[in-house]
Amino acid sequence: MAKLFFSLKNKKDIFRIVNKANCREIVFLGLGLSFNVRKHNYKKLINLPIQNNKIVFTNYAGKSYGCNPKYITEEILRQNLPYEIIWLVTDVEKERENFPQQVRLVPYYSKKALKELSSAKVIISNNRLNFFWQCGLPKKKEQLYIQTWHGSLGIKKIEGDIAKESPSWRKWAKVDSSYIDIFTSHSKFEDEHYQESFWYSGPIVRTNHPRNDIFFIAENEKIKIKDKVYKYLNIDVNKKIVLYVPTFRDDGDIKCYDIDADKVINTLNCKFNDDYIFLIRLHPNVNTENLNLIKNSVNATDYPDIQELLFASDIVISDYSSCMFDFMLTRKPVFIYASDIEKYNNERGFYYPLETTPFSIAQTNDELMKNIENFDNIEYVEKADKFLIDFDCTDDGKASENVVKIIKNFVEEGKNGK
Repeated sequence: MAKLFFSLKNKKDIFRIVNKANCREIVFLGLGLSFNVRKHNYKKLINLPIQNNKIVFTNYAGKSYGCNPKYITEEILRQNLPYEIIWLVTDVEKERENFPQQVRLVPYYSKKALKELSSAKVIISNNRLNFFWQCGLPKKKEQLYIQTWHGSLGIKKIEGDIAKESPSWRKWAKVDSSYIDIFTSHSKFEDEHYQESFWYSGPIVRTNHPRNDIFFIAENEKIKIKDKVYKYLNIDVNKKIVLYVPTFRDDGDIKCYDIDADKVINTLNCKFNDDYIFLIRLHPNVNTENLNLIKNSVNATDYPDIQELLFASDIVISDYSSCMFDFMLTRKPVFIYASDIEKYNNERGFYYPLETTPFSIAQTNDELMKNIENFDNIEYVEKADKFLIDFDCTDDGKASENVVKIIKNFVEEGKNGK
């Protein structure tokens, strides 16, 4: 059933067609119709034949070219394998320039996306595919669904361990988990965590995280990526980067993003005798309009691939984001700035105490400056090494190759690694 509404907020409301998670909106001269796309009949998709060479990727429900799916795609292209690669993205026109030309883009919330998924031999995602299962998309026995997830050694509780998640979400998350054929992992912690928290009883394969292959690349490639980041963000090549990467809050609260960028820069300049620039990268669940809260910072939120940002950075400051555990592989400094630790722990919770990480913890800007001033690199590297050993983290730069090997075995021989 269509719903009528009125909207004339901007010039685009003269005429626009927008695909959203639950509906398609058509607006003409401010008068709009909203159609619930989940009520369409997709039973015909059950009979679409599987295309043996087709692989469909998605990153964080249609976000840009990044995370584990990107690096698996890059390895497929590097090996020049005869696969048709499709990515589901929310904005095809905007994202086209970020993707290799060999990759075909399809709108995420569309019937075309359902058709591509229904006929794919392999489906690779780093997030739940609940939207498509709710639309009635069937996952076929002849298909391989690889779930890579998007965290590393995540300290914040997620999925089934969050009591406040809605019954509807839990229902479809369980459906999604029942369809997953392989869950990739890089540590003992994740091996156990995915079984316990994701309602998942299938195989977990220690491929390691493809997105972390970037930290093991050759020197000549390192220079190219750093230059790419600096040019994209128009950063002076003589500057060093401190990257602030806070995670989202379930209640949308942003008051905790009260870091003093000026003080951070000045303190870092004095401590390390270098010239730093302050970058901020917000979580996809946070409105980028909130960036004006932090003065004298460069907005890096729209940079397509956070791994490249991490790679180009010299220091990371975060609160509970798992990206700091990715960055730790470089053995470069990480500082925790979290003014709401007690509240966050009560509302969401941690899998292990922040104090057990190698990172110093600050709840105020003054504490953060003291931690920077007192930073001991030798002590930090020793703690980071021990932490990675204790968690049996096995990232080695070959994760993408490992996943592609699984894909090749399945496509060519029907073996899915179970």
